[in-house]
Parts: sequence; structure tokens; C-alpha cells
Amino acid sequence: MTLPGGFVQSSRSAAAGSPLPAVTPDPLVVAAGSDAVASEHGVPTFPVQATLTQVSGLLESLDLSSLSAAELVEVVTGWQQAASMVAAHQAAAISEVMARRTPMGDFVTDELACAMVTTTASVEVLVGRAAGIHAHPSLGDALLAGFIDVRKVDVILDGTLALGLGDARDRLVAEATEVARGLTPTQLVRWLRRHVLMIDPRVAEKRRKAAREDRGVELAWANDSMARLIAFLPAEDAVAAFTVIDALAGTSDDTCAGRTIHQRRADAFADIFGSIIDTQHTPGGDPVPQRHGQRAALHVTAAATTLLGLDELPGELAGYGPIPASVVRVLAQDATWRRIFTDPATGTFLGCGSRTYRPGADLTRTVQTRDVTCTYPGCRQPAMRTELDHVIPYDPTRAGEQQTTEANLHALCKRHHQAKTKKIWNVKRDRATGNTVWTSPLGITYYRSPIPVHISPKLLDPTKHRKPPPTYDGDPPF
Repeated sequence: MTLPGGFVQSSRSAAAGSPLPAVTPDPLVVAAGSDAVASEHGVPTFPVQATLTQVSGLLESLDLSSLSAAELVEVVTGWQQAASMVAAHQAAAISEVMARRTPMGDFVTDELACAMVTTTASVEVLVGRAAGIHAHPSLGDALLAGFIDVRKVDVILDGTLALGLGDARDRLVAEATEVARGLTPTQLVRWLRRHVLMIDPRVAEKRRKAAREDRGVELAWANDSMARLIAFLPAEDAVAAFTVIDALAGTSDDTCAGRTIHQRRADAFADIFGSIIDTQHTPGGDPVPQRHGQRAALHVTAAATTLLGLDELPGELAGYGPIPASVVRVLAQDATWRRIFTDPATGTFLGCGSRTYRPGADLTRTVQTRDVTCTYPGCRQPAMRTELDHVIPYDPTRAGEQQTTEANLHALCKRHHQAKTKKIWNVKRDRATGNTVWTSPLGITYYRSPIPVHISPKLLDPTKHRKPPPTYDGDPPF
């Protein structure tokens, strides 16, 4: 079906991996002389051969309320094609900027993360995808045509990685790109595994070694004061850990009443680490290493009025985020608290009360409390797991002067500390606003504003933005 601007409609009934035949009648002509619902509004069967502008222009011109259910299904599919085309164009732009020699050097991903207001990790996913598409043009062509989406692109690139660089991988990527049109991502994963093993029977061992290098533990935030602690481990280590947790969960103790086996396993898992924090020793008896002279501990920031039960303002759990007042008060029952002075209007940090810590640890805690996270724009690394950096570099020739001060220190993760130290990025701190001002290698300026360490009651005043009630003159009725 030929559409305005050069569209060529493809038949959905075509077999996966085969060329998609085109039909020739113009949909506008069909709409003028036919009672068929699918033709009446000019909705083609996607994907169609067209540019992104043509696809999005056609879809935007449709009145969704006037379309049938079958036509709406095609519209959803059409926007999926548009999304694939957008991803292909973005990948091309990423490949271009990564290939150029620029002042950004090795910190291109950081610049992109700031510009896109996202994390460096998210940008690195895009960069990896763009590199794969650039290395395998057939993959990029299929994405640009809307035959496959980005998830299938990622499945193909990841599924063939064990083959390394070479003709074998190139051929399998090209074949997978064709068959992917008719397979779901899950089906495509299994198809790839089978074919990779057929190409190289030793691939299982190669994949095992490669996967082992990716082992790690991460904290994934969830809603409602919950989180997921995700461990990616070799199978034997994971089974050993689960066996111990399952044994600790118990099956007959009276304390198990009212808890499912899943809940008991979760509680047993948490108890292991709660005991380590309480005793500051590992199960083997070794002391838990300290950082910045501070023992491993949970760090919670909350209003004094909340601890006293006078209000229900949320607290802030370092490394996670806001938690309800009820959880704050539970944690407060067995904790050491330290006074923090904040701006009553905004909740931003003003200073800390002193305790029994030595001056170095006290200053460290003050800066960490103020900054909450690494001060690089968009970085989420909790301040307690960062390094302290002198905003104005420390000058040994001025050793007699006060350079290591709260005003001249800020929290930076290792990567962004190195970027600043190497002068790839330049930074300064505006004492009046608390903003950390970063200038990229391209001369673009980004601002990281201070994060409130607790929510001021004034910020939650429901009457703050409410319009005053109208006034009336004269007698009712008004």
C-alpha cells in the first residue's frame, strides 16, 4: 500500500525473516470509495517503509477517538516503529560523538548524562548499543526500518558476545536480525543460545568465565520503604548462600508462626547483617573496616519534632531516600543522634553540632551530611561512600592557612573526583546558594543544587499555595 510521502505498507502475515511484500492501492483512494473500517481513516499495517517524520506525521494526524479497536492496535504498533527509528537515530549520533576527538576525552558519557539529566550508567547502556549497531549495519537497518525494537537489539548483541569479534559473530547477528522479526525477546534468547552452542561447543565455558567477571551486589530502590538487594553470583555460591538462609529461616520454631517461608528467609537474611552492624565484627570475628574514621552504620536524618512524635515528617535514610516517620522512630530506639542545623524554610543544611569525634571525622561527617550524595550533577553515590575533595585545590605552599574547611570541601565519588582532579571538569561552589557549579570540557555549565537533609514543615504547609477565599460586598445572595 503506497502512502503519502513514500510510505510502503508491509503485510503483517509475512513469515518471520522473509521480505515483507508491499501492496499498492493508495489508502486515501481506498478511504474515499470503501466502507472498510481499516481503510476509512488511512491507518496502514505497520511497519511501513518511510522516514521517521512521515511515520510520526501520519500517526499524529489521526483522531484516536474515531478509530476502531483494530486501527488503534495498528497505531500502537506504529508508535513502536517510531520509537525504534528514534533509537536508531540516537545511536547514530552517539556513535558520531564517541568517534570524534573532543575536549571531553574519556568523559563523553558524563557530558551526555548531564545533558540528558540521567545517570552515567544509563548512558553507557546507550553507548554499548550504539557501538554494536555501528559494528553490525544490518542490525541498525532493521531498527531504523522498525522491524525490531531496542530490546531485541540488546538481546542479539548480548547473546552473541561470547563469540567475540569475527565472521562467526557477524553472520549470526545478521541471521538473528532476520529471525527476530517473528520472535519475542524470550524466544530470541533461546534461539541465540542454541545457535551459539552449535557454532562453538566451548562457548559454555567461555560464557561462564565472562559472566563470573560481572558478579556483584547492587541495591535497587523500591516504593513503600522497600528495596531489593540483588546479588549476581556463581551458581555454587548462590546455592550455598540460599541453603544457609533457608536453614536459618527455620520450619518449626514458634517464632515462625504467622510468617511465610519467603518472609522468614528475608528476615534471616537481614538478621545476618544487622548482627554485623551491632557487633562491628564479621561472622569470622574480624572487625568491620571503617571509612573516613567512621564505623559502618545506618545514617538517618530526621526532624527533632518527628523523633518526639510531634509530627509525621519523613526522614532520610542515606543510600536509600525518604522513609516514613514510623520507621525513623523505630531506628531511633537504639541509635546515637547528632544535632544538625537547617534552614527552617527550605530544610537545607546549615551546620552540625559537635560530638566526641576527632576533628577530622567530625568535619567529614559534616560535609557528608550537607551534600547527601556526590555533588556531580545526577550522581547518586551516597556521600558516606565518597571521597572528600577540596573545591579549591589544596596548596601545600599555603599549609599554614585554613584550606581544609567545610566551605572548601565537598563529597565526590572516585570517578568524578578523578575527573575534577585531572581538570577535565572544573567545579566551584556558590556559598550564597549552596549550588555546586560544574563546567564540562565543552564549556557547558551544569548546576547541582543542595539537597534538603530533611523536609521543612513549611514546605508541607497545605495552605501555602492556596488562594485566599473571595470577599463579597453587600447582602446575600451574592
